[in-house]
Amino acid sequence: MMCQGTVLFFKFIYQEFYETTSAPEQGTLFQLRNVIHRVDVSGGEGAVDKFRAHYAFIMDCLDAYILGATMKVMELECLDGMPVKWRPPPLLKTAEKSDQYQWLTKLAQEILEEHVKLDKDKNLTRMSEVAKEMDTQTLSVQGMFDDDLQKFVCTCGKQYKNLGFFKRHLVNKHNWLFRDDEDPTADTCTSECKSDSVANYRASFMKNALILRDTYDAYSMCDGGRVVRNAKFEFLCADVRKHNKYKLWLWRFMAYVIALLSPKQAYEYMWNCASNTIGGIGRNIPNDNLVELMVQLVKKKIREQGSNFTYASAVKAALSSQVQDEIKQNLQQEIQQKTKGKSRTKTNKSVDIEVMVMELIKGNLFSYIPGREFQSFRNFQDASERVNLTKLHTWVTKQKERASFEML
Repeated sequence: MMCQGTVLFFKFIYQEFYETTSAPEQGTLFQLRNVIHRVDVSGGEGAVDKFRAHYAFIMDCLDAYILGATMKVMELECLDGMPVKWRPPPLLKTAEKSDQYQWLTKLAQEILEEHVKLDKDKNLTRMSEVAKEMDTQTLSVQGMFDDDLQKFVCTCGKQYKNLGFFKRHLVNKHNWLFRDDEDPTADTCTSECKSDSVANYRASFMKNALILRDTYDAYSMCDGGRVVRNAKFEFLCADVRKHNKYKLWLWRFMAYVIALLSPKQAYEYMWNCASNTIGGIGRNIPNDNLVELMVQLVKKKIREQGSNFTYASAVKAALSSQVQDEIKQNLQQEIQQKTKGKSRTKTNKSVDIEVMVMELIKGNLFSYIPGREFQSFRNFQDASERVNLTKLHTWVTKQKERASFEML
């Protein structure tokens, strides 16, 4: 199951956390891949070509990281042991669902705070505040531009043709503070304050893998709200990795929902992000996938025609393929015939996950040791730390100007 945003985020995770080396270090994705012998996982560009194998590997690694973090929080020596902390209350299995959910939620929140959340995540809040200030300044400066004079006119009467000179005048004479040269994500930590790059790697991977899982589930459930929310994180990752095509697509997707479409159109656009072809809850696929499936179906019809293929026959195949497929499925359901190729055998991965958990614990990935780092990921930083807000704001401002006369 892939769409534009999922493909981007999927590639981003492998670019960030999968590094092939001759001596893989304990706890890295490449080392875990070797330990459980996932020979069909190669990372890099091969991740998209073999999506299912690579996605399954990332989800198995995420489960292993979550179990390892849980063992650390509950002070478990092994997966079958008795926890020292967070011991389940008596008769939890027979308690009300709401009570079970409340206890699990508190445990999950503890794991999230201790092992997933990064100190640098607060930069996202600060970046949002700074971006709002920059938007206000940009609108104020644009409001001082006189269309008749084709100049920027200050309240003191000074006129400037050049935007840079006008900004310098506002700074020097009117005490304006522009954040163009300020990096809101700058690290103020001195050399004496060394962070644990291994812990940063672990927390960053868990955070991004959880977003990937949530995005995958959002499309499965056709949850437009989650798709839009996660697109904001994917947009930042696209900017960090210089994926301009995906960044433009994600920005326009959010622009349509937030600003360009009417409320009714935005609601329809957001909640029609996926389609269901076989029925059932959680069986939706992104519209990109549906288009690709229909294209492959039309190509198959055209190949079957052989030398009898014409433009008119191709048009008929394109117009009738979906209807024919629906009729076929309805007939199969009526005669209670099992549809071939609609389900896959589920494999038991518990052994692989348990092996990975033990590797992570041996590597001491769930402890905080200042100064340590992976040789393959020196000075590791989360994507949120590497966002250049000044350049990103300039890019978004230009896209807003283009949207005012290009889009819709």
